[in-house]
Amino acid sequence: MSYQTGNGGNMTGSDNYTRPGKSGFGIPPDTIPAMVIMVFILVINFGVILLISCYSSLRTTSNIILGSLAVSDFLVGFVGIPLLVTCSSIYTTSICVSTNIFLTFMALSTVLHITVMTCDRYIYIMRALRYHDIVRRSKVLKVLGLTCAPFMDLEYQHPYSKRRPGSCKEERHNILYVQYHSVFLHPLIVMIVLDAHMLLLLRKQCKRIARENLPVEFVKREKKLQKRQRRAVLTCVLLLILYVIFWLPYFILELLQQNHYGQIPYQVITFIYYLRLCTSLFNPLTYTLRKYDLKTRAKCIFKKMFFCWRKNETKLESTRKTNASDTDAAL
Repeated sequence: MSYQTGNGGNMTGSDNYTRPGKSGFGIPPDTIPAMVIMVFILVINFGVILLISCYSSLRTTSNIILGSLAVSDFLVGFVGIPLLVTCSSIYTTSICVSTNIFLTFMALSTVLHITVMTCDRYIYIMRALRYHDIVRRSKVLKVLGLTCAPFMDLEYQHPYSKRRPGSCKEERHNILYVQYHSVFLHPLIVMIVLDAHMLLLLRKQCKRIARENLPVEFVKREKKLQKRQRRAVLTCVLLLILYVIFWLPYFILELLQQNHYGQIPYQVITFIYYLRLCTSLFNPLTYTLRKYDLKTRAKCIFKKMFFCWRKNETKLESTRKTNASDTDAAL
């Protein structure tokens, strides 16, 4: 995972670091896991995009946000990982800088999508009666479009961009600190506050239902609704936890290498770089397996595929037996 600086040295993500045992052109062995991850990312996210786009019943406002997140994760496999492999193979400065800028963009895109989804669930729980009046498809599309606005000039803001030829090490450190602090930490705090508020509200509702003497049918309906709401909140919490696990080590690494470049073991750096790619793999698995409508539709499709395969196998086996019987009769 070595990047090359303009002075001819190697850097891993942000600073000088030389890959051991690598010389000349060729695909390094340590990029093979990235290509395996790329295949799974492309297949799973493309499946989610097709699932949401092909079924009108799934094109709800919350699923549109998830579809946009799937597109973002798909681009990581379609563009980001090939750039990363190319950078690790030929050490071209422009490609390596572009790789770092693109993957940083995808990280910020992911955290903003999760923030938007958390806000959507917050409105759904706190303003349930007015949810469909507040959250409309046109508004959701505008918000998703605005998530790209802060990154229109990300190439200039990035500390290793060629458009900042005179930036010194201290200035690069300040840019990294402001960038990761404002776009990672602030959304993280917002999501923690919203998730905690929603969970506390659901807990109060459970206690109220248990305390009051309500009709059985009403209790069943309320518990079913609360179960659905709790599942939605826990999905947001799980996506947030996965993002922190997969990306926080990378952000810390970027800051550490400003003052301790060359002192971090190469194996640790490689592991952290692969860890951040796993976000695009686990995101679609998480919300597809936990969201009821997506999970139900995916199960239905897999069952149809399995039954079709079994039906074809049965027909083929029946044809073979018939042919064998005819052959025996002829003899």
